[in-house]
Amino acid sequence: IFFSRVTMSRSMLSYNIHDGAQEGIIHGYKNGILRTEDYSNIAQCDTLEDMKLHLAGTDFGNFLQNEATLSSKGITERALDRLVNEFMELRSGADEPLATFLDFITYEYMIANVLKLISGAKAGRETLDLLYKCHPLGLFEGIGALTAASSADDMYEIVLIDSPLGQFFQRTEKKDFDEFSMEYIRSNLHKNYLEHFYDFCRDLGGETWTVMSEILDFEADRFVLTLTRNTYGVKELQKEDRKKLFPAFGKLADIHDDLAACDDDDSLREKLRNFSEYLDMLDSGSEESGLSNLENRFMVKAAQLHKDSLARQFHFGIFYSWVKLRELEVNNLMWIAECIVQSMKHRITEYVPIY
Repeated sequence: IFFSRVTMSRSMLSYNIHDGAQEGIIHGYKNGILRTEDYSNIAQCDTLEDMKLHLAGTDFGNFLQNEATLSSKGITERALDRLVNEFMELRSGADEPLATFLDFITYEYMIANVLKLISGAKAGRETLDLLYKCHPLGLFEGIGALTAASSADDMYEIVLIDSPLGQFFQRTEKKDFDEFSMEYIRSNLHKNYLEHFYDFCRDLGGETWTVMSEILDFEADRFVLTLTRNTYGVKELQKEDRKKLFPAFGKLADIHDDLAACDDDDSLREKLRNFSEYLDMLDSGSEESGLSNLENRFMVKAAQLHKDSLARQFHFGIFYSWVKLRELEVNNLMWIAECIVQSMKHRITEYVPIY
């Protein structure tokens, strides 16, 4: 669906008429996100039953009441179900172009689900079992047909023709599924997704573009830096091939050629010398434990961007930021629950704080 800039731009009055109720719901949900004191209480729990009791005193309420036997997996799944149900209610009441914006949020999870099924098919695994392990935000009408496909090629055709993801697969030829690793394909599709989402937000304009351009610039840079470090010394991935996987935007866009040539952290630091924030993250991330690792540094930075987004009004970025912070909250609960189950209380505080 394409919209003209005139169609998508809303005045504050028009925004309130079409999207104000949805934004108001988000601000209510925001107040229910676990705070520092909640995490402090939960981190002191010795059993999952204690954890359930503490969570019952928050906005999570009795979300575990139907769990006959508590497990970290069950806690994570019920917390995710809560997020998905609230998101689907928002989506069902959304007008355009907010509806399409919300769809873009789900596309990231759809891509991950499809790649999980395709990868399983290539490995000869039972795809129906994999379907039950797919992210619920990434389910779509027709995903079940992938389980009936007899090969990865058949899956490719189904995705390209019969799913919302065809726009991201169009630049990925069928032969790529045979000639390149799944990680390469995953990176290529994520790059395509980021670029499409970026273009859509730019066409939306206004406060949404102001907020989302900063968030997506960071996401592009995080993707580029992570990909660069994960492909050190991969001979099959030449400099030109690596650069093709970099999104065509972000604060680091002007040095993509240089980054594509990096083969170790020393050369990467040299290229980042004019980008102090990322350089500091890389240097701090050289430590091994806790929140010092680079990926967690990225998550802390992303969380701050999303909190800033939720503090503003009259833009669609709050919906994206709410989903990402709630997803982080689910991951935090999973980490704490796993630490309790595995008697690793000494690491229980290594979650990423939100508020």
